Amino acid sequence: MCLATPGVILAISDGQPPAGEAAAADPLWRCAEVDFGGVRQQVSLACLPEAVVGDRVLVHVGVALSLVDNDDPLIP
Repeated sequence: MCLATPGVILAISDGQPPAGEAAAADPLWRCAEVDFGGVRQQVSLACLPEAVVGDRVLVHVGVALSLVDNDDPLIP
């Protein structure tokens, strides 16, 4: 069983690979700054290319796995 944590996307950075990798931007390197109730963390958006700023996401081990409806009563 895994535990995914809900958070809100505050900012998204373009997919820039680390130094020494291919120069072209790649959606697999796309990252977001996500707020988890006051704690901010960098999260990979490789599984959610459609994510935009303001979206609520479920995150597990640093990867956003799914979008969450804003009116979902089960997720704070």
